[in-house]
Amino acid sequence: MENVIPKLPEEAKCKKCRARGVIRLPSHNTIFCRECFIAFCENGVARAMKKFDIPKGTELLVAVSGGKDSLALWDLLNRLGYATRGIHLDLGIEVFSEASCDAVSDFAALRGLSWTRYSLKENFGWNIEEIRFRIRRAICSICGTIKRQMLNRLAMKEGCEFLVSGHNLDDEAGRLLGNTLRHRTQYIEKQYPFLPAVPGMMPAKAKPLYRLESHELRAYCCFASIRPHGERCPLSRGATSHIVKDALDVLEQKMPGTKRDFYFTYLKNRQAPRSEEREIAICKTCGEPAYMETCSVCTIRAQLLAGRDGGRVEGEDA
Repeated sequence: MENVIPKLPEEAKCKKCRARGVIRLPSHNTIFCRECFIAFCENGVARAMKKFDIPKGTELLVAVSGGKDSLALWDLLNRLGYATRGIHLDLGIEVFSEASCDAVSDFAALRGLSWTRYSLKENFGWNIEEIRFRIRRAICSICGTIKRQMLNRLAMKEGCEFLVSGHNLDDEAGRLLGNTLRHRTQYIEKQYPFLPAVPGMMPAKAKPLYRLESHELRAYCCFASIRPHGERCPLSRGATSHIVKDALDVLEQKMPGTKRDFYFTYLKNRQAPRSEEREIAICKTCGEPAYMETCSVCTIRAQLLAGRDGGRVEGEDA
């Protein structure tokens, strides 16, 4: 725990119950003990779920990668009494994917939770390693697009109405900043922590961790005895998303609360999207939901079959 959570002086007190404080949250200008910090994380997810208006009796399909965020989310949802099942997409990255799958398996076994593993190779035809060698450009945007689309389809296959993922405040603020810097208004307009279902075509998608920061979730895993796969994806080196997050971290260090102010101010001026606003078409190639005549999965598949990069495929938030 010492490597994850800076040790506080003996006289540090929890601002809620006055017990010995063990963690400082600069963006909230507060100190918590272990129990009050766990309650703080639970409250963050509970507030998000209330905003999404998801009834507790509804089964949630949790996209679990094996990392700290998705396992913390799964744990928090179960603490709050939600019915959950896990879904894991094995990307086929040598060593890394096996360790990720083991982290999910160990977590679920200790808590008696059910989950399903799907192989990208079996469901798409190529794993991420093979895709990286065939399409010569940054793999992260391709991987993100494929994962989103495949999880949408697998959730429909599983018959689950709600798909939840472990995107945290750092992820959402970083994405918003990145799209703002590049004037990608088409993506900014679609960014929201909850997207309603398109009946019969696409599950509702929720990000219940959007109120919690990355370092808070790292600490939560430590306090809740969760052992995630802690390594960063070896294929993500140089990803622009990391650069943007690093820039936000610098601002946060100098001005605590910057991430929250930036993202929450954006949300305050946004209305929650409605199902009828999601303009979904049908892919002419595979018959799955798409935003254009051909879905991004079929576009990438065509590029792979052709053995060349047929053009930039931007990440969707479908």
